[in-house]
Amino acid sequence: MHPKIPKILFSLFGLACFTTSYANDCNGIKTPNYTFPVNDPNFHGVAIELPGILENSKTGPFPELIAVINQFYPAGKIDFSLEPVKRVYLDINNKNADFRFPTMKIKDGAKNAAPYQYSKEMLGKVTFVLYTNKKQIIPKQQVIQADNDTKLLIEAPPADWGFPTRSVINLEQSLKKLNAGRIAGVLWAQEESDYLIKKLKLQQIHRAHFEDYPDVLFFSCNARGDFVNDAISKAIKAARDSGALEKAYFKVHKPYQDWQP
Repeated sequence: MHPKIPKILFSLFGLACFTTSYANDCNGIKTPNYTFPVNDPNFHGVAIELPGILENSKTGPFPELIAVINQFYPAGKIDFSLEPVKRVYLDINNKNADFRFPTMKIKDGAKNAAPYQYSKEMLGKVTFVLYTNKKQIIPKQQVIQADNDTKLLIEAPPADWGFPTRSVINLEQSLKKLNAGRIAGVLWAQEESDYLIKKLKLQQIHRAHFEDYPDVLFFSCNARGDFVNDAISKAIKAARDSGALEKAYFKVHKPYQDWQP
């Protein structure tokens, strides 16, 4: 595992951008326009490093996906760089960021505390898996019906899940605690969790499909963000209509894989 991954994963999933609804984007917040002219056709994005799917800006599943979208945007160039988590998710005045990723939309109606707008078109769907201990397997229905007084300790990204959770601080440590039976469950994206389970050879964890969520890009809440969102969303739709987007996205996130450690 890359030495930066635990800190990266904590920061990635510890932000409000995971609980957005398209209808509530920006909450009336506007940020300054740093790109002039606002309709500059070349777009530069910023992203964080993720194991296996986003380890550099040139090769691998996510760079290939962005390149496919660029093929359906003949007006200009779409590229991105890897930057520190703080600049990707917290620095809303980052002059280098026409778009940012990755993030996802949990459900409509969730409050969005981040001053960003989200792509009108999703890239695909990311599978979240409920990881529990083999000695005490907990079904999805028990988790979603838990009330605020439950002693059922599920660690997950801090978000409006509709049931009580505790924030993951470090995904590797959460999975190790689960493997040892110290917590009841972990709810996380399939590819990253599975990567760590296999690497760490955690044998006491049980996997079960939880839900699939829209995988989206996000943009600043200003005229530049509006322009970039419209242009990239149209390119995403064109790529999807051609069949090229689905093929490329399959290399990033796959449907639920039914296996057990």
